[in-house]
Amino acid sequence: MSATELMISPSLVAKSDDKLKDILNKMKEVNQWVVPVVYNKRLVGILSFKELIKRRVNLETRVANVTSPVISLSKNDDFAKVVVKFYSTKARAIPVTDNSRNLVGMITREQVLSYLISNGHLDSGTARGYMSSPPVILGPEDSIAKARWTMVRDNITRIPILSDKKLVGIVTTRDIVNALYTPLSERKRASILSEEERIMASPVKDIMVTNVITVNGKDGLRTVAEKLLKNKISGAPVMEGEVVVGVISGVDLIRSLESKFHLSMPIEAKLTTGLRNKELKAQLDGVLERYLSKLEKFVDVDNFKVSFKEEASSQGRPLYKVSVNVATKIGNFIANESDRDPVAAVKRAVDTLEQRLIKKLKRIQEKKGDKEEVI
Repeated sequence: MSATELMISPSLVAKSDDKLKDILNKMKEVNQWVVPVVYNKRLVGILSFKELIKRRVNLETRVANVTSPVISLSKNDDFAKVVVKFYSTKARAIPVTDNSRNLVGMITREQVLSYLISNGHLDSGTARGYMSSPPVILGPEDSIAKARWTMVRDNITRIPILSDKKLVGIVTTRDIVNALYTPLSERKRASILSEEERIMASPVKDIMVTNVITVNGKDGLRTVAEKLLKNKISGAPVMEGEVVVGVISGVDLIRSLESKFHLSMPIEAKLTTGLRNKELKAQLDGVLERYLSKLEKFVDVDNFKVSFKEEASSQGRPLYKVSVNVATKIGNFIANESDRDPVAAVKRAVDTLEQRLIKKLKRIQEKKGDKEEVI
């Protein structure tokens, strides 16, 4: 099975000079989360709800100004390469290009899951074995701004809402984008900021979905995949009795194929003795994998090294110096940070690397554009 055999023609393709308001409305109409952006048929970027949640953008803005750097598959890639790309980037959909970088189609995570089901790749394993746990949760009175910030910080797209430890709803990236953009589309610029502040200060109970689709921790992976596809959702809370014990998504289902498809994250982490306790190590591993997935959306990562150095403690708390080194096809990038919270230090260091990567990619793209104009 090749990418060409698996791909479909996307219902919506944006041109780089299209206005955001026009494309956003169409995204909702055709229920398409990820939109390829082209210039003269050539893939130049991707527009997604996940990108739009990061900051409020004027609806008159050109799509080219709000796209993510290109992540794509070649039409000649085999299924193993497709699985690896979805695993490393955690993408919802990936455009497919020809040898000239022209857009020829798109593969969605749903198509990958359908193929895995039909070929018996999800016939073993349970939700409990592959869910993300403990789940990131919020309460119904928490603000939409907090939900938005949490999603961006943790690189997640859904948050279960609990009241008195019971599941009462779920909020997704799409819910926040709809709240953030829809009410503002017909308003004047002068009123946008105050309206946005009002929306962000509102409680998540105002936008959450209350009829939550869940799975059981004992459910097999095939059952989970079929439920996600049937209900057209990308993930669901995992329940054991009335307790939310985790969240499982299509990415977690793909992760179950690690040994079969030799999936791996190119992460090397040197931990100090104080960071080797099981809970903290698991937390750091999770953070590193999420951030690597973000970087993989911009460029292929050959190596991702993180090292920690423990400095003299103050008031019983050591200071951790973190060094993050990322090797990519466009160069090596290094960032250093210090904090008494090692997780916070890692996040700041990788955020710095992400910004440097984006700037470098934009410079490369601008140079290519200049050459094409000269030609």
